[in-house]
Amino acid sequence: MKESLKYQKANEMFAKEPLWIAVNEEDKKEIFKDCVGFVSRRDKERKEESRKRNLAAFSHILQSMDHITYKTTWAQAQRLLIENPQFAEETDLQCKLLKIRSKGLKVISVMDKEDALTVFEDHIKAAEKEHDEEKEQEEKRLRRQHRKVREDYLLLLEDLHKRGEITSMSLWSSLFPIISTDSRFEHMLFQPGSSPLDLFKFFVEELKDQYSEDRRLIKDILTEKQCQIIATTEYKEFADWVLSHPNGEKVDHGNMKLCYNSMIEKAENKAKDEEKESLRKKRRVESEFRNLLKAHNVDEETEWSVIKPKIEKEKAYLALEDDEEREAAFRHYKNGTTGTASGGEVLEKPKKKKKDKKKKSKRSDNNSESEGEIREKDKKKKKKHSKEDRTDDDEKNRKSKKSRKRSRSRSESPRHTSEKRKRHESDTD
Repeated sequence: MKESLKYQKANEMFAKEPLWIAVNEEDKKEIFKDCVGFVSRRDKERKEESRKRNLAAFSHILQSMDHITYKTTWAQAQRLLIENPQFAEETDLQCKLLKIRSKGLKVISVMDKEDALTVFEDHIKAAEKEHDEEKEQEEKRLRRQHRKVREDYLLLLEDLHKRGEITSMSLWSSLFPIISTDSRFEHMLFQPGSSPLDLFKFFVEELKDQYSEDRRLIKDILTEKQCQIIATTEYKEFADWVLSHPNGEKVDHGNMKLCYNSMIEKAENKAKDEEKESLRKKRRVESEFRNLLKAHNVDEETEWSVIKPKIEKEKAYLALEDDEEREAAFRHYKNGTTGTASGGEVLEKPKKKKKDKKKKSKRSDNNSESEGEIREKDKKKKKKHSKEDRTDDDEKNRKSKKSRKRSRSRSESPRHTSEKRKRHESDTD
């Protein structure tokens, strides 16, 4: 009894059977129809069970074969299956999936081929996924290892910075002999990415960027300790002030040196400005003192002992510091020469004041004129000067041309040559 058996064929086959004859025609057809349905369902279930069992066995065989990887093709897998002893024991798989002939390998059933390909594709996808996961894990492991090596190298730079060997002013050429002897430097050479030199440059750049913060911290420390920077302050003393504070360890030594140089330069400029201001005041006082002497008609014959009682209560006299300076200013004024007073300053001649007054008066007169008139006068002067310069240049060019022509005509004329010869003969006689 098969699913493909027809009722007419079954009637011919079972025509002589007593049971077949005992049942009427309608019941036989109904019973035959039920039987065909039962056989069809049974065969399908058996076929499905066999298919599942064969696919599971085939998948198990593929998983047990180490030679099959995510790169293996279906043709390569078929050749490997022929050589596999476990596949040789599965006769069902061989009968349904493969047929070995002298010419080679051939698949019989289309459905079985599709199932086998499906199992093979699933196996290859699982192998690819496993390979990708292993690759990702390996990359993560390498990244962690590389990061750890970089962190160890940065700790080396931090240690050197704490010891003061690396600052914001450090150079790679000067620190390479120290860094290259450490094993953490050697480990950096065997991995990709940033080189030891790159990390060193980044580290120094961060220290340079820290300058403004370090400068603010240094100023806070100095104000807290009430320490003042002057032009004569030594760097050692400055560094002791900063490092004695708890926050002084945060300051980079290179930035500390730069900050010290900046503060010293500022203190020196301030001292120079104060010195210039004091010099101006002193000159002004000496000028007032000379005016005082001039008001008392001091000349070359006047003695200091005579003039002193007359002016010792004057404001210009008291403005000078001591008697030596007053007497030196008196002598310079009396002699009418410029020289240095006791403080080493140059005294100006009283004649210069007249020139200054004249200049000031001219300036005041010019200022009284309107700006428009001044501009017009300047333009006229420039035009006159430009015309005069042009005429002078033309006259010079004309004169130079005439002189050249005369010199050429003289040198070429026979009269000139004969005169030369006669002079020469007379000189020889």
